[in-house]
Amino acid sequence: MKTLALLLLLGAACPAAAGYTEAAAAMKGLEGKEANDLDGYLLQPGAVLARSERATALLADNQPALDLFRAAAAAQSDGYLFSPKVEKPTSQTPAPKYAPHIKLFKLLLMDARVKAARGQRAQAEENLLAAAGFLVQLSAQRSFAILSVMMEQLCLQKAAPVLAESLRGKAGAAYLQELSARLGAQAKNRDFMLAAMQEEGEILKNSIREAVTPEAAERERQKFPLLKRLAARRLQDKEFFDLVHSRFAAATDERTAAFAKAFRDNDPAAADAFVTAQLGRLKAAKEEYQARGALSALRDIALAGSDAKARLADVMVESLTAIGVPSYGKLVPRYHAAYCGLGVLRTALAVKRYQLAKKRLPDALAQLVPDYLEAVPQDTFNKGAPLAYVKDRKKFTVYSFGPDGKDDKAALELDMKTWFDNPAMSAGDIIYAE
Repeated sequence: MKTLALLLLLGAACPAAAGYTEAAAAMKGLEGKEANDLDGYLLQPGAVLARSERATALLADNQPALDLFRAAAAAQSDGYLFSPKVEKPTSQTPAPKYAPHIKLFKLLLMDARVKAARGQRAQAEENLLAAAGFLVQLSAQRSFAILSVMMEQLCLQKAAPVLAESLRGKAGAAYLQELSARLGAQAKNRDFMLAAMQEEGEILKNSIREAVTPEAAERERQKFPLLKRLAARRLQDKEFFDLVHSRFAAATDERTAAFAKAFRDNDPAAADAFVTAQLGRLKAAKEEYQARGALSALRDIALAGSDAKARLADVMVESLTAIGVPSYGKLVPRYHAAYCGLGVLRTALAVKRYQLAKKRLPDALAQLVPDYLEAVPQDTFNKGAPLAYVKDRKKFTVYSFGPDGKDDKAALELDMKTWFDNPAMSAGDIIYAE
């Protein structure tokens, strides 16, 4: 099922960040077919794009928008650049609207490829540093974090081949150092979805507090027959709703912790197993309540004590907890593919900087620490071991085992699009190779 954040994306939205708003307003010709063609353009080499009248016309028309995007991407983020901080976010809180950003980001990458093909390396590198700046901003976003992380992953997937191309050949020391700093900042902002999962839990709890109230229950009771209405009214008082809210919050916090651990451990099955077990426990309590019989139910109504309210609260919590259960079976490995892909890029950058400074390749990645990397990035598809590195004369390869967890010795590269379309097609490594 779609997560709450994705559902919000389809609903109300707010403009995402001043600067970007102006850039979006300056876009031209990016509706309909041209917007759909951007992915196809990104698959083409820069030399081919540079000969395409349609592609170059699109880039020329949008240079003012790209200038604004580049300027906006240089801004520092306090975590609320794309949507403001809300003390108690709910399902009705407007989410950032990222559609214009995606279009401009793809255009920026196209422009970088065309400029590189034309020998305008400085301008190409300026575009790519802006792209990296935007990725840093997304990684720093703290409101609607899950939506921003998914945007970050999508943009990194689009940018990775273009960034990798820029490292090959005659990339200058200043560009390599600045790109390394920006991608390093992006990596530091990654918390394995802890903040995103906590925020999703808070949104859910706040939404239930707003929707499940004595006033709402009274409106609902008006539809009941008289005796049932009177019976419900005896039990469903403020104490009852306080119990519902506190027990639902506790169940949500347990689920949040399980989801966060699944992301940390790269173990999507653990999240699904926890949800199944939790719903099973809650359902068993509900069935036990329902099996108590009419006499016990009448006694609960007559006494209207705390125990009776607690039993009824458990029934409602079971119903609320079973609604819209998010599934992260696909998102967990995709998150780690992006995490490892970023690590591969950062490590390749560090190797290039080492090579430029020392006129030779390092014998092992450990030699990059601490001057070029604080630590060698982990491969979370290989039990957290350091990324793999192979040196071959003046060339080198850095790679992650990829989602199948197998070492293909960088002989087979993971096809991200195919894997996204069909998770069973997970063969191949995540590779940077000279």
